[in-house]
Amino acid sequence: MVFQVLISTLQSDASPFLGKAIPTLVISQSGKNEHFISGNVEFLAFSERGLSKSRNRAIENTRAKIALIADDDVKFVPDFDKKIISAFTRYPDADIITFRVRTPEGLPYKKSYLEHSFTHSRTSIYKTSSVEIALRPDKIKLKGVRFDESFGLGAKYSSGEEVIFLNDCINSGLSLRYVPEEIVIHPLESSGKILDENYFKSKGAIVRRLYGSSPGLLIGLGFLLKQLIKSGKTISFVAALRAILKGFFAKN
Repeated sequence: MVFQVLISTLQSDASPFLGKAIPTLVISQSGKNEHFISGNVEFLAFSERGLSKSRNRAIENTRAKIALIADDDVKFVPDFDKKIISAFTRYPDADIITFRVRTPEGLPYKKSYLEHSFTHSRTSIYKTSSVEIALRPDKIKLKGVRFDESFGLGAKYSSGEEVIFLNDCINSGLSLRYVPEEIVIHPLESSGKILDENYFKSKGAIVRRLYGSSPGLLIGLGFLLKQLIKSGKTISFVAALRAILKGFFAKN
């Protein structure tokens, strides 16, 4: 199999995913164990929770040479699969390629998208979303890289799984590239983030997980400073700083 979409969902009903023309692996965390194949769709259900666990299950079980990480609420642009395969053909040394998302109105989902391709660095991966990531599963498995299951929805820390995963890939010697092509459609939405103690605690834990006490910690400290000066905090600056330190020094 050349290409497959890896969808994470909490739905127990497989019917919305059936009949797809593109090979698709659906990982359901529906509270029951189930496995079946219908046409181009393979449905695997597990009695567990956690988005990072779902991503790991998908990478473990796919047999595709190239796979796209996805959620159950995204739509795809026409010929998105051909765009992804073509990008990996143009950049045969790339193990992971991140792409662009657009809104239903045809606008870029993020203002920060660049118009030229480049090799990712430890700083450029910060704003990457999971649904922008396509990868070569065999290379990921060969290096033993996994999504950290302490991070992401349903985990101890509710965010940060993408940047940690990509940073671990860089640490493992994998090659990451950005290609400025749109593959996914998703409506703009307010962040919905509540800037409370848990939010800042998670940010501290993310930076600790990424950098520890390495020289790169300076990058993380700059990131944390930006978090502290954000407007809309539900707690004071001092309380936010305490929460960050609590997360940074927590034992994961």
